[in-house]
Amino acid sequence: MFRIHKQKFENFAKITVALVLCVAITGIAAAQSPEFPERMPIVERPFSSDPDKFSFAIIGDKTGGGLDKWHVFDRSIDEINTLKPDFAIMVGDLIQGDTSDLEQLAAEWQEFWQHESDLIVPFLPLPGNHDITNPVMYDYWKEHLGRTYSAFVYKDCLFITLNTEEWHHPVQAEAWDWEKGWFGEEQTKYVEDELAKHPDVRHTFVFMHRPLWLQKHSGWERIETALGERAYTVFAGHYHNLTLHTRNDRRYFVLGATGGGFTPQDVREYGAFDHYSIVTIDGKEVNVAIVEPGNIHPADISTTAFKDRLANLLAFKPQFDLNRDQPISNGNLEITLENTLEKPLKLEIVFNPNENWQISPNQLSLQVKPGQTTKATVTFSVSSDDFLPLPIYNYSALYGGEQLLNSRKLFHPIGREDMRILKNWMLLGPFALGVPKVPADVTEVPQNFLDIPLPESNFSETYQGQTGEITWQEYRSESESVNLSEAFGNAELAYGFAISYIKSPNEQRVFAQIRWGSNLGRLYLNGIEISGAAIPGKHLFSWWAHFELPLKAGWNTLTILSGDYNGWWDYRMEVADPTNTLQFSVKPIDPQD
Repeated sequence: MFRIHKQKFENFAKITVALVLCVAITGIAAAQSPEFPERMPIVERPFSSDPDKFSFAIIGDKTGGGLDKWHVFDRSIDEINTLKPDFAIMVGDLIQGDTSDLEQLAAEWQEFWQHESDLIVPFLPLPGNHDITNPVMYDYWKEHLGRTYSAFVYKDCLFITLNTEEWHHPVQAEAWDWEKGWFGEEQTKYVEDELAKHPDVRHTFVFMHRPLWLQKHSGWERIETALGERAYTVFAGHYHNLTLHTRNDRRYFVLGATGGGFTPQDVREYGAFDHYSIVTIDGKEVNVAIVEPGNIHPADISTTAFKDRLANLLAFKPQFDLNRDQPISNGNLEITLENTLEKPLKLEIVFNPNENWQISPNQLSLQVKPGQTTKATVTFSVSSDDFLPLPIYNYSALYGGEQLLNSRKLFHPIGREDMRILKNWMLLGPFALGVPKVPADVTEVPQNFLDIPLPESNFSETYQGQTGEITWQEYRSESESVNLSEAFGNAELAYGFAISYIKSPNEQRVFAQIRWGSNLGRLYLNGIEISGAAIPGKHLFSWWAHFELPLKAGWNTLTILSGDYNGWWDYRMEVADPTNTLQFSVKPIDPQD
């Protein structure tokens, strides 16, 4: 009988002692015990004495949502105990974290160990972004768990556990050399040395939280070069969605969650289901079983090949002319469903009620057999002077009768090619937000933020910032977003300003949008706040706002006030300019023109 929830307070004390000691495992044959580096995180339990064949479990993310899913984690622990692998590794995100409150940290770790403590095999965790989100959490890990990255050999196989959050090291956080990637020089050199010391092991396993091979200039390239031609397999987590990648004829797994948060999909090829993994090594052969609590799947159940086909199943092609010279603007949305998969597809689309827009039909259903394609068209009309809010529609797709896709989409009246992304800004910050800690309710906007006055756009003036004197700095973004975490040094509980200028040939209203990557934000044009650019009392992180800018003839001053609690913040600002008549500048020659 699998238990839904278990009380484990008695075992927690034993686990804590084991973590603090972190000494070599005793009571088993020395020949079968890996030689762990000093203070490597491990819960000590007996290792198998089988010299050739062995297995280990990999547990995916528990956090990043999933607050009500401890029963999934508990069931997985029970099943791992039944399968009895030699040991278990967890690829990070053990706790919700994202806090500097030591009392909260201790409580979250206690909760985790209460659930983990029924595991009967050795347990090796590595840190994820929820476990180490800041220098305080880094120090907590080092003190209570031990090393943040490690390597050991077990039965002639090399295991390397990496830390993708090493940049939160308290000594190096403020001067982290991002040109050398996420791992840092010290960790990368450690991996290179371990690989050089063990060139002839029968297999090498590499574990990390973030799948950094998917990100350019992450530092993974150097480690991958050091791996060379040896036999190896790589495992990561973070995205809560299972995908098997192939690089250099080697398997790279992005594992799904084991009780973490995600939107489940019935079609298992999509990879959105809770699971853990069982890896079995027999000679030079490595077998990976993807185990859903109650089900076992082959390693290739969710591949990039399937997802590549999935990405091309459904196409939405908007055609709309928002014409200010006409009272009514019209257009349509062409929907194409092409089934390149092996089972029948059924698509359902429903538009949400919108008083300003006339939509026909407002719901439709499409069905296609394998190898077939079908199309449908939805027509739109709206007053050219009153087109906000934009239409929103929900769509879902059934694949062989099981849910495959389920999403929400915005009908955008402006073509992508007509939206100008503002990358050049004058920035001022960081300033102290004036709150001692993250509010218990993150949707509550602190009064301190609402009371912040706009600064004068005198770019030569000096201000007292969060850590000293600051001045306006010109910032030119190389990406589509303005990275405030980079510009303001990952400042926490802070705010800052951004100013840019727009010159219009005449008085007019133009469509604009901003994607907030911060907890708090407000937007002003010529010193007046724009309604709809941010919603007081709404948590803004990763949220788009659509609105109009009432431009005057000549230069207009666009000001953004952005605040954040944890220091990982940005924004992306876009303005519609279909006729290419607007001018954009970070420092206009004559702002009064």
